[in-house]
Parts: sequence; structure tokens; C-alpha cells
Amino acid sequence: MSSAIDRRLTLLLLALLPVLAWSTDNNFHKSILVFGVVNAISAVGLCLMLGLAGQISLGQAAFFGIGAYVTGNLVTKLGVEPVLAIVAAALGAMVLGWAISRPLSRLHDHYLAMATLAFGTVMYIGFANARDWTGGLDPGMSVPKFTVFGHDTSSMNALFVVSWIALALAVFVANNIFGHRIGRTLRALKMSSPAAASVGIDVVQAKAFVFAIGALLTGLAGGLYAFVARSFNAGVFGVGYSIELLMMVVIGSLSRVSGAITGAFIITVLPILFDRFEDYRTLVFGVTMVLIMKFMPTGLVDGLFSLGARLLPSGRRE
Repeated sequence: MSSAIDRRLTLLLLALLPVLAWSTDNNFHKSILVFGVVNAISAVGLCLMLGLAGQISLGQAAFFGIGAYVTGNLVTKLGVEPVLAIVAAALGAMVLGWAISRPLSRLHDHYLAMATLAFGTVMYIGFANARDWTGGLDPGMSVPKFTVFGHDTSSMNALFVVSWIALALAVFVANNIFGHRIGRTLRALKMSSPAAASVGIDVVQAKAFVFAIGALLTGLAGGLYAFVARSFNAGVFGVGYSIELLMMVVIGSLSRVSGAITGAFIITVLPILFDRFEDYRTLVFGVTMVLIMKFMPTGLVDGLFSLGARLLPSGRRE
């Protein structure tokens, strides 16, 4: 699927989300939609890292937690405006992402995965034990309602608008990276780091860039999550969330922004749909994931387009 088609599909998804939000008055349904948008922002960041640059990370939950905790502390302890707090938290996560990329720059494949997993585990332990800053596992942290210049904007409709704008910005950043020279640099990095270095590409700098952008977007999502959830503990930011993000990207598409968004909503919604199966929920969810991986190994979005191309008459194919 060409990048032009991916952009059009991404814009279609962005346009569809407000329609879904305004088509229901059920706050629970709207909350699911908002959480899906928040997850989609994180998934777009991981899509850049894994799908474009080939840098697998199992530590994204740490950046998500940094975004949430920095936002919460700036608002509750320093009285910073929520929007400024979210921006500061995202920038803080970006700096941390850039910093950890330096010692990890020589690692690749499963070595990089294990290193980022260790980083995420260490950060989770820190979140769970730094009770003065995070509230730990019990009682956790609570944040006030989301406001903009003193106006209460904590309704699900308002939070959806804010989250949707953040997702649109994330998509804008991702599409520009995909279409820019840096995107070609990251694709070369994904194919072979030694080969990229041999033609003059600064591999360390390229890895630092993509880690920083991935952390920035995940930190942004974490800051938004703090105001959507309002109350949370360190358990949210364990390795499990990093695995969920990885599933979002793999299920949707490894290298398509539209796929990352689609995968984010699939992973957000499916557990809720399967809740009726009670004791069999995990089994049904797992089987569904295996079937998607089996029959659409390149991701759901690419798989559906491939299926459509086979079903269309040859004369109508683009």
C-alpha cells in the first residue's frame, strides 16, 4: 500500500472519530473512544520506532508513566496549567528517550528488546516505590479536572476534542517524518545499521532521534491519560502496557500510521467486547489475535487492502 493511500486512510480515520463521538450520548462509549485515541497516540510513536526504523522497544510504558506522573505533579503541586503540564511532561519523556538511546545505540533485535524491557521494569519499580511522587500502588495518584484557562473542560466531549487534536498533531509529525529525508534514513537503518553507516548515515544520531520522537508521543499520551483517568496507580505503567502497544502496531500494521491507529482501537475495544465471555475472555482474545497474525501477518490494514486487491476485477485495480 502506497504512502499516499496510507495518508488518505489516516485522514479518513481522523474524520470518522468525531462522527463516532457525536453519534452517542453514552459517556461509557465516549470514554472508550477517548482511551482509544490516547492509545493511538502512543501506537503512532511506536510505529515510527519499530515499523519505520526497526527499533523494537518494550519500555514504552515507562514514557507513558513519565507523561502521566510529571503532568500530575506539575498540576497538583506547582499549580501549572494542565495544557502546559502535558507539554512539559511530553518534552521530559522526549529527553529521557534521547538519553537512554545513547547507551542502547549499539544494540539491535532481541538484545535491544531485552534492554528496553529492563529499562521499563526498572522504571515500573521506581514508580511503585516513589510514593511521595507517584503514590505507588496504593493509593496511587489523583489529579484535578482538566481545565483550559480556568474553564472546566473535563467532560468526555471536551476530553475527546483535546485528545483528537493531540492525535492529529501526532499524525502530522509521523507523516512528515515518513515523507522526509529522515524517513529514508530511518528505513535504511531498519534494513541494516552497518550498511547505513557505510554510506555516511550517523546511526547513533538516527536512533536517538527516533527514540526521542517515540518517547515524546508516548509521553504526550501519558499526560492526556492522567486527566482522562483522573485516578491511577503504578500498576498501569507495567510491562503489560508496553506489550499491548506492541500488539497494537503488529496487529494494525508495522509500517502504516493508519494501521497503528486501527490496531490501537482493536486492542482497546476487544477486551471490553470479550468481557461477556468471563472466564474465557483471555482465551477468546488470544485466539482472535492469533487468527489475525496467521491470516494477515503484515497487519490488519495491509491485509484488508491485499484482500480487496485480489477481489477487485483486474481492470479496476489501481
